[in-house]
Amino acid sequence: MADINTNEKLLQELGDNASFHKTDVSSYSEQSKTFQDVWDQYGRIDALLANAGVVDKGSIYILNHRGSDELPPKPNLGCTDVNFKGLVYGTQLAIHFMRKNETPGGSIIATSSNAAVIPHEAAPEYCGAKAGMVGFVRGASRVLKIKENIRINAVLPGVIRTPLLPAGAIAAVPPGCITQLSTVVSAFNKFLDDESLNGEALECSAEDVVPLVYGKSTMSPVPVWDPLFKMMHHENSGLPEAVA
Repeated sequence: MADINTNEKLLQELGDNASFHKTDVSSYSEQSKTFQDVWDQYGRIDALLANAGVVDKGSIYILNHRGSDELPPKPNLGCTDVNFKGLVYGTQLAIHFMRKNETPGGSIIATSSNAAVIPHEAAPEYCGAKAGMVGFVRGASRVLKIKENIRINAVLPGVIRTPLLPAGAIAAVPPGCITQLSTVVSAFNKFLDDESLNGEALECSAEDVVPLVYGKSTMSPVPVWDPLFKMMHHENSGLPEAVA
């Protein structure tokens, strides 16, 4: 378990079943150390659950800047750093260590949000970062499976009753629309257990877990031109429909 905050109560409940590593996921060096420490302790990394997330740290609307002739200050993009960049950093490190497993490969699950597809006007950067996570998962999934035996998928929870949300925000959600934590856990378990799932996004809404997109036509990839792929990534893609 890696987090920027220590949860002593949870650690006591988990006991010897878990180890804690204080980590700022927006820092590549801190994630690197955590991955190395976990590898040194257990000698394997089977799964990465990229669950860290924060909301907007500032306002791109700059409503309080209206009427000023001065240029607005540089925006604080900490939300993007944690949510999106943290996933990219973790994925690259997971690839490195999962290659060294006794049976190479593993599973990566990214916690996105229903804000990836449903507007949340109070947190536009959060919406963009979470949508970016889904795009990243879909963009990387097929090559990771072919090249590394690694599956990568995304879970999109709705509003969950947690201490992170103010009581007023929870109260504003219509009755029956609160997503149960058990619903989200079931989506994670589905991705961990079903090895046929790769590049998928499951939306967790109330008590339901449903695919984000229906129909294979919506999942048709943009044709990959292998000369460009090799120029960028040092090998051909291995995708059967790639254009030589």
